[in-house]
Amino acid sequence: MLVSRRQLLRLGSLLPITDFAWTLRSHAAVKAYAKSPDEKAPSFFIKGVWQQPLEKMALWKERGINTLFVVNGGGDAGQWTKEAVKRDLYMVRAPRGIDYSGPSFLVIDRAAFELDLREPKLLAFALMDEPSNLKPDGKDITYDEVFFRPDDVDVIARDWAAGGKPLWINHVGNHINNAYLDGIMSDYADSQHIDWLSHDCYPIASGSELVLELDGYMSTHQGHAIDRMSRWSAGKPQFSFVGLTQHDGAVGRETTRAEFRAQAWSSIIHGAVGLIYFSFKFSPEFSYDATPPELVEELAVLHAQIDAVHDILMDREKGGRRPSFLLRSVRGSETELEPGLPHPFEGCEIRTDAGEYKIVLNLSNNAAQLTYSPWGLYNIRFDPYQCRRGYTVAELVTE
Repeated sequence: MLVSRRQLLRLGSLLPITDFAWTLRSHAAVKAYAKSPDEKAPSFFIKGVWQQPLEKMALWKERGINTLFVVNGGGDAGQWTKEAVKRDLYMVRAPRGIDYSGPSFLVIDRAAFELDLREPKLLAFALMDEPSNLKPDGKDITYDEVFFRPDDVDVIARDWAAGGKPLWINHVGNHINNAYLDGIMSDYADSQHIDWLSHDCYPIASGSELVLELDGYMSTHQGHAIDRMSRWSAGKPQFSFVGLTQHDGAVGRETTRAEFRAQAWSSIIHGAVGLIYFSFKFSPEFSYDATPPELVEELAVLHAQIDAVHDILMDREKGGRRPSFLLRSVRGSETELEPGLPHPFEGCEIRTDAGEYKIVLNLSNNAAQLTYSPWGLYNIRFDPYQCRRGYTVAELVTE
């Protein structure tokens, strides 16, 4: 009996990571990490923001973003697009000409749909957000109780994909990182018609810890979600949402500069081709942009750092991230996930013509020392959540 790729990946997701996923990572995924099989991966690192209205676009452009994700609720797609083009911003949004009344989400106005296909600033079409959310009467995340089943999403994606524009979909980060939901979430992730994947994890605003132990190693919620979806999707491009606000005033707290920085660099270490910022505030009153001043400042710092290493991260000619080798954060000798870095550190090596560029992050809110002889590092002190980058020991030490 022939086994489909979806069946294989679903079976693999149920095995220990050392038996299946690490083998996959250490062979095919290391060389093609974060590369789309159909070469639809973006050629530049995407710095995006979620659902901002017309009057906020200039502000976000000043903050250094290059892409707007999804028209804000109640916004007009035509006007929103014109303003984005005026501001020289790229877009990822739902296409026009779709039947949203059913909703069947299938193309009913081919002329409007093809007009969007020809818009060069529209990088990809956005499918429905968080399809694994429950129906109003749903109780458990099962195929019968989610809003859109994986096969329902496939039908819509197949229809939209006929035009050739990449398709992007966002998933609930907590569902991806829930080992009990591996079966259904891996079915979402491995659709042959969807090109770009993302997840939304807001641990600080949700009252959770910044790091999570899962699949035998430590990382941020973003790092784990990227690894899992990359494994399930055979290395399709991944985006991470990073929260900028305590969006529900009654839950969690504000994210510090260091915590924001850690989530961003952990996403990059694990292979993200872009970051998407969530700046909403829902309570005690709604705001599209409640970004604290200190995180506005940190955005400028982060964007300058990303710009400085952009051509190290991204392959402009082929698209997507350059080949990279991930070094997970491992606890002692009991793990089988080596090679890795001693906890609380994680990192990656990016292969370039100039050599191997290293990025290493302290995942702890305490200062820590790293010794890693393959990189020539001995007792190097890291501040809480500090990230160091460079080709040489001298660069890493002075970062």
